[in-house]
Amino acid sequence: MGTFKIEIIAIGGHGVDRSVKDGGVVNFSADGDTTPDALAKEFLERLKSAGVYFGDASASATITHWPGQPSEVKDDLITGVRTGNF
Repeated sequence: MGTFKIEIIAIGGHGVDRSVKDGGVVNFSADGDTTPDALAKEFLERLKSAGVYFGDASASATITHWPGQPSEVKDDLITGVRTGNF
C-alpha cells in the first residue's frame, strides 16, 4: 500500500460558512449538502468508511479557495480548521 493524490480544480459554488475566520472550524454543510465543500467532505467520509487511512502525518485533505492568490483560503477537510479569511 502507498499514498495517492486526488486533485480537482473547478470554478463556482465554493466557500461555505464564510463567517468562520482563520483557525476556526468550518461547518461544511452550512450552505446545504450539494455545495462543492459539502460534497468534498462527504467524499472524504466515504473514503474513510472504505478503509482509506487519514491518521498518518503525511495524509491531508483540503479544499483551497483561490489557490495561489493573496486571498487564498484553505479548509482542512479532516480537522475542519480554516486557514485564511474570506
